[in-house]
This record gives sequence, C-alpha cells and structure tokens, in this order.
Amino acid sequence: MISVLVSVAFAGYGQTAASNPQPASGGNSVNDGFKLSPVYGEHMVFQQGKQVEICGTANYDARIKIIFAQNSVECTTGTDGKWKLDLKQLPAGGPYALQIFVNNKLKVDWKDIMVGEVWFCSGQSNMEFRLDQSEQGIEAAEKAADSGLRLMNYHAIAATSDEVWDSVTLAKINRLDYFEGTWQNCSPKDAASFSAIAFHFGKQLREKLKVPIGLIEVAVGGAPAESFIECQTPELNSSLAHVLNDWWNNDFVMDWCRQRALKNISLNNNALQRHPFMPAYIFESGISRFKGFPVKGVLWYQGESNAHNPEHYEAVFPELIRSWRKFWNNCELPFIFAQLSSIQRPGWERFRDSQRRMAGIIPYTSMVVTSDLGDSLNVHPIRKREVGERFTLQALKKVYRKKENPDGPLPFKTTLRKGTVVITFVHSHGLRTSDSNPLRELEAAGSDGVFHAVSAEIRNDKIVFKTDNQDIKQIRYGWKPFSQGNLVNEDGLPASTFTIETH
Repeated sequence: MISVLVSVAFAGYGQTAASNPQPASGGNSVNDGFKLSPVYGEHMVFQQGKQVEICGTANYDARIKIIFAQNSVECTTGTDGKWKLDLKQLPAGGPYALQIFVNNKLKVDWKDIMVGEVWFCSGQSNMEFRLDQSEQGIEAAEKAADSGLRLMNYHAIAATSDEVWDSVTLAKINRLDYFEGTWQNCSPKDAASFSAIAFHFGKQLREKLKVPIGLIEVAVGGAPAESFIECQTPELNSSLAHVLNDWWNNDFVMDWCRQRALKNISLNNNALQRHPFMPAYIFESGISRFKGFPVKGVLWYQGESNAHNPEHYEAVFPELIRSWRKFWNNCELPFIFAQLSSIQRPGWERFRDSQRRMAGIIPYTSMVVTSDLGDSLNVHPIRKREVGERFTLQALKKVYRKKENPDGPLPFKTTLRKGTVVITFVHSHGLRTSDSNPLRELEAAGSDGVFHAVSAEIRNDKIVFKTDNQDIKQIRYGWKPFSQGNLVNEDGLPASTFTIETH
C-alpha cells in the first residue's frame, strides 16, 4: 500500500508548465523533466496566513527557484527527481507574481495570483449541480463577473451517468487521470458551469469579507462517501474494512452504485478495472492532488448514495472528516455539510436525523438544513441559492465569528407535567410556523413505540401540547421522507427533522 500512495502523490504531475494555459518563457524542453501539478495555475488563490507548499518533479540535481511576491526560495531535486518548496505566508491581497526557474531557466511566469480565503467544495451531484441548471441561475451567471472571486472546477472527464465508457476513458481512470480543470477568474461562462451552491456561497462570502475568495470544486454525481476517504483510513479501521473487501457484492454499498459502475465499465478487459465509486478512488485521483494547498474549510453535500444505511454512514462520515483533517494537517478544519433534503424515498428521515446527531458530536462541524427546499420526486431540487446562503451563514458565524444567526430551531429538552408536554429549543427566538398555519408533522409515542400525530401550539418560543396519555416517551418532528414541516425561527431558518425523549 505504501508504494501505491507514493505513486498517487505524484500522479498529477503529468502536465508540464508549458502545456498549461499560462505565460512562460525560456527552457520549456522536456529534457529537464520539469512537471508541475495542474492544480496550480494562473488566477489561483492561496489561503491567507498559511504556508503554501508547491511541489513537482525535475531531473536529478536540478536547481529549483521560486519567486513569489518578491520573496525567493530554492532547493535542489533529490535522486528521485522530486522537489518541494514552501512559500511565505501573506495577508489577503494581490495580484502577485509567481515565477519558477529550473537551472536559471524561466519555466513558469504567472502574474495574477491572489491571497485570500479558499474553500474546498465537494460531494456528489447536488454539490456538482450547475448554476445555470438552478432556479434563476442563468440570471445569476450573467451578473457573475468578479476578478476577486476565483473558481477551480476540477471536474470529471466522464460523468457517472447511465452510459458505457470507451477504452480510452477506462485506461485514464486506471491511471487516476479522472479529473481536469484550471483556475479561472469568475466570469459568466465559468460561473454558469460551476457548482450553484458553491457559487452562491463564494459570492456572499466575498461581499461580507471583502477579500479574494477561491473555490475548489471536486464533486462526482452518485459517489458514495467511501470514495472520498484516504485509502489507508478504512483499512486501519476494523469497522470499515469490509467495505474494501469484495466491493461489487457488498451490501453496505448501495446497489444502485454497484450497478451503475458495472454499466460504466462493461467494455473493460481488465480484472482490476477501477471506477470512481470504488473506495478511496476520488481521494486518490482528485483530492490528493491538493497536498500542501491549504484551505480554510470544506463545504460538503453528500449522502444520497449512503442514505439506505445511516448506521454505516455514522462510521464512514467521521472517518472521512478525520482523514481530510489529517491530509490538510489541520485537526480543526471546519467542515460544513448539508443535511439531505426531502424526497419520497424510504428512510431519508432517519438519515437526516442521523446527520443532525453527528453535527452535535463531531467537533468543528456544522449542518445546513435543506428539507424545506426539497422536491418530492427529484433528488436534485433546483433551489440552490438558499442552500448556498445557509452555508455562508454557517461559515460567517462558526468560522469567521461574525454576528450572524445561522441555525434553525434545535430541540433541547422536553418536560411532561400534569398532562402537558413542553419542548424547549435553542436558536428558537421568534419561534413560529413558516406559513402561519398550525404546526405540522409533530408526533408522540408511548411505551408501545407507536407514534401518533399531535396538535400543538407555540408559546413563548416553546412548543406546548396537552395529552391525556401520561406515558409519552418520545417525540419526533418532520419524520417523513418528504417533509412538509413548517417550524422556523424569526430568521426563517427551518427546524431539522428530530427525535427527542421526554423527561
């Protein structure tokens, strides 16, 4: 496994600086062996206040020199041809120039590098969902031009849609050449094809912070969470080891994922053919390329391909976060994730409640509720602006310590006294219903575990209801796959699906 990890770490260095769309001068001959990961490029944004690492390959004993913002660092390649240099930390600003020399020959000459806030935006199709596909997204794209907002759409070369891939694509996937993309200034064209959620997040964050913002998108439709975890992590975690064994016949992996993967690779003649849905693949082929590239935090929207087994996800998701924090060498890396929306699919209410509980347990995470923005028949609801804005509120409050109210009502405790049940919440100021109608989807159960709908009132930011049954043991809300619950606070932020016991 060690040899695999080493080869992965440099698998992205297959593109020379001369082949990138960038100004360059002097010595572009391949004879010097100079290669640089494509995740670096003109128009990129470096995280302010963090040390950025740039690495690549060149011939043995080559002298590598980087000048960035008038600061110079240099080194000599070792016997393996690898090199790595750390750039000086800078505050937000730019544009800055960056030059790379090999044996005094100019190989890279970039003049538009910014320093600001960088966010990594990942997950499956709802994160991948394009701005121009979203509600009012075309109009938003037309007004998107902003040189202070930079986009890196590191997209897949082949969609995991219902199609058969050709032999060229299959070979690239086996070589881990599944992603491609370059940094771009935010323009109407590039914004249109970028993640709608990430775009709205970045646009609002830029307006609030007044610094350059860089967004990196690495998202794959249909991908299970296991695909995003560093390969050593599940191997070392005994509770996840079964996922790696006989992936094609493992019920912990959603059957849809396995069948779609089999369709995509049906023309292969390689017994070891890989697929993006396989454990660790997206990490190895995509995320690993950003080694040494600091980010402020992560936006995550995924779970649709794990929703059939929330108990398993409760093991996978914390491991995913742990592996990413280890990869970025930041044990407090903020992780903001979307709770699944509403749809008529069995078990989604259980999965949403599992996500709510994990948000309260895993440190430095926060959750965006989206159940009120769902579509009963479509797993890709089109109201992405509101989701992006809720991500922004979470980041502004939890990461940047701004005076924002990002959370909807969350249950704190229940009391049962003399036939009256009182539910107390946090983030409940101005507790109300979103449509001024009576509260919907509140249920209670006794010792028999059978839930019944209850009629309740909102009083003094609490929910109150009468019961002749003194045996109330548990209360739940929004417990339907497609929830039409209407509980919100004064900011209009919705309550999550929840369960809570009475005391």
